[in-house]
Amino acid sequence: MIAKDCGRGTILTLALLTSFGALTGEAGAQLLGPKNGAKPAPAAAAPTSDNANAPQFKVVEVPVNPTDPIAVVNQEIITRQQLADECVAREGKKVLEAMIARRLIEQAIKERKLDVTAAEIDAEIERIADQVGGGVSREHWLRMLDKEKGISPAQYARDIIYPSIALRKLASSRVQVTPQDMQDAFEANFGERLHCRIIMVEKQRTAIELWEELRKNPAAFESLAKTRSTDTATRALGGMLPEPIARHAFPRNVSDPAYQQLVDGDPKDTDPNHKPKDGDISGPIQVNENAWVLIKREKLDPAKGQDPKNPQIRNMLYGQMFDVKLKDAMNEVFNEALKASRIENRLTGSLKLANEDKMVESQVDGQVKTTGGSTVPGRASTGPESTPGASQPLPPGTGAPIRPRAATPPAGVPSDAVQAAEATRKSLEAPKK
Repeated sequence: MIAKDCGRGTILTLALLTSFGALTGEAGAQLLGPKNGAKPAPAAAAPTSDNANAPQFKVVEVPVNPTDPIAVVNQEIITRQQLADECVAREGKKVLEAMIARRLIEQAIKERKLDVTAAEIDAEIERIADQVGGGVSREHWLRMLDKEKGISPAQYARDIIYPSIALRKLASSRVQVTPQDMQDAFEANFGERLHCRIIMVEKQRTAIELWEELRKNPAAFESLAKTRSTDTATRALGGMLPEPIARHAFPRNVSDPAYQQLVDGDPKDTDPNHKPKDGDISGPIQVNENAWVLIKREKLDPAKGQDPKNPQIRNMLYGQMFDVKLKDAMNEVFNEALKASRIENRLTGSLKLANEDKMVESQVDGQVKTTGGSTVPGRASTGPESTPGASQPLPPGTGAPIRPRAATPPAGVPSDAVQAAEATRKSLEAPKK
């Protein structure tokens, strides 16, 4: 369905193709011709007998009419239209989805009477080249992208930089950094770090069985991780994560219960003997619909002694939290525009109606009745999903399925913490054998 594809893979695919590029050096001078008062370059020497029979090439304009020859093979013509049809067959779906996403954002920008200028695009490229590229020049950064990633400067400006700037402008007014956000960011940056091992399985029942087995023999965690875990990234290491988990790290439906069970403990239990310690094992924690983990605490790095009221630290944390929440807001803006739009994709034969998610459906005699009174034959409605094992007592950390967010790390995960938690996320979301 195009709604899913556009929402996931093509948010950063937008427009503003630069019309003119600067020509420098000898190649530019030759293409532009001699300057005023400059003598033209001498004509090329006539072919010698050695190269008289060599193939001679000349620069020609690319054919623009569909029936124009784009290539000739042994006097057989390949037309521009044939080339276009082949490109559409191979890459058309991906390119069209990118164009649809770009058009949605262009329409949203125009509706809000906003604009993205060429100067803003150039400034953003300069900023990214300096921060992400390690201080390289704009030109070096663009050459590197073209050589290593196959992304031309025009594609980069149109499909990556423009959408990023446009969505920021559309979403920035929605962002508010709360005192709780600041507290979460401080704890994520300067709080404890949990070193741990994990065992990942696909079913809740399997997780409960392993948990019961580990209650009797906690020392078996490493060996069970090597033989039973579905996480290929950590299995060979006995489930050991390469980086510690920061508090409030993404995904929070894993880090929050992990810290509650293995670091904080029950706040109502004042017995120091019940305080979580190294070697403790969490109950099953749900990662997503098809993954559950057991987590064993190996050690805990102490919090760093920093003053949360330090103005320099507060400014840093505010900037981090604003960026994190801005990314969430950018996703929301795009998804709202997508949901509110009617999109007919004639290449894939799909149609997405505007606000179709708000249409109430009910099953009537094997048909689905919409709020508009129309019916769709042969489509049965489904009831709410049941939670496996919800009727029986479950171990700590077990609960109803959590629908993970498809957006960027949520509030409480500044960029410094995201880097530390990235290895955890990749490990927990690694493909299973």
